[in-house]
Amino acid sequence: MVASKAYLSLPIAAWETPKRNFPRKFHRLLVIGLIAAAFVTVHLMVKLTTPTHHAPFTAPDMDPEIHGTYVSSYIAGPRVPAYPLHRFPETPMVAPPDRPGSYSDGTNGDGDDADEQRRRNPWLAAVISSAFDADRRMLIRSTWMRTYKDLPMDTRFVVSNPGPQWTEVLRAENRTFGDLIVLDHLQEDDFTANTIKTLEFYKHLVRRGLRYEYVSKLDSDLFLNARGFWDRYLRPRLSLRTGEATVERTAIGELYYGRFNDLTFLHGSMYTYTWDVVEELVELQERYHVVAGEDVAMALLLLRARRAVNVVNFLGSEKFDYYEEDSRGDGTPWARAGTHPNATKHALWGPDPIAIHDLKDPAVYLRVASAFDERGIRPTPPLPRGGGRRGSFVMLWLDFWHAVGATTYLTPRVERIPAYFWSRRDNGDWMCDDIWNVGKTRTGHQPPRKVW
Repeated sequence: MVASKAYLSLPIAAWETPKRNFPRKFHRLLVIGLIAAAFVTVHLMVKLTTPTHHAPFTAPDMDPEIHGTYVSSYIAGPRVPAYPLHRFPETPMVAPPDRPGSYSDGTNGDGDDADEQRRRNPWLAAVISSAFDADRRMLIRSTWMRTYKDLPMDTRFVVSNPGPQWTEVLRAENRTFGDLIVLDHLQEDDFTANTIKTLEFYKHLVRRGLRYEYVSKLDSDLFLNARGFWDRYLRPRLSLRTGEATVERTAIGELYYGRFNDLTFLHGSMYTYTWDVVEELVELQERYHVVAGEDVAMALLLLRARRAVNVVNFLGSEKFDYYEEDSRGDGTPWARAGTHPNATKHALWGPDPIAIHDLKDPAVYLRVASAFDERGIRPTPPLPRGGGRRGSFVMLWLDFWHAVGATTYLTPRVERIPAYFWSRRDNGDWMCDDIWNVGKTRTGHQPPRKVW
């Protein structure tokens, strides 16, 4: 028994001896050093491990788990809805809304009548929403959708079928706002929302002939500076004479490298396709029936069909995840001194922000929205005297590792794409994974051309 106690006390003795022999200050430094060494070791192990890259135009084999369900089990299963999926009834609006291009007499958010066809705007901005999340829809309607109601865009919320008990609730909402597209053949659940819902939405548009020059898909936790996006990206790519797109086979978004699925794709929080790409994706889905994360699915379809799309890539200063730790700590959404405005995550800084993601907290969403008006983002307020807060401990820790090149946490997403994804065509265009043509530079930030 004594020997057993002595054996158990050895680790304790090994830990206590340095504490007795070294001052407390050095003990703290030792602990910090060990943590830092462990961090660097794990980081290098991950960074230096090169995944096996898939062959050209060959979709990698994968069976991702999405919200607790493996894709293989979903495909193999009977897929019996948990409740009846009744057809969503017509819901004409009681009164027309106060924004151009919205539907006053549409059914299910479609507006198939001839008058609607004539007044449809060139741009559709559609938010993928849960049918149960009426609060978030009201938040979005009262912020950027209302602020930029003068733009030639139609705004919609895309929901699935929540079941018979919710039908009248949705009908009442649609009678008031007329902006719901109900995919009544889909069950409302997390797996569906994150896999096939966007492609089914595209199918809904194509089958009903609801053509737009540009179709934007957005997450519900994203704030859109629609004025900035329209002025910077869409208006220069529309004919001033006909109102039609002057580019073909084009996507506008943020290229993202998925290490665990060995793919590059447009980050799913927001991307925009020209109408010809929307039609093609619907056609390819009918052929291949891909089930994957909704943004990954687009890349898989293009790979399997060996099709390429021209990409206009957002800068990190334009599309990013909002990061509260990077703010000034004064209750505003503005960034601190020393921010990294091209990073994947940061607070608001400068005139560039267009798509601000990861605003799940309604209070934070409204705080970010307060930095914008009908002209776009407001001017960045000057820093307080002395520079203000340099950042939280977490932010300063990230600053240090970023400065020594030991982390890519603050690196723009396009710069994280491994070199083996890139190739160059004879005309000088850079290709990413054989399907994304980003133009003459690997950043993909292509300047627009005005065409009359």
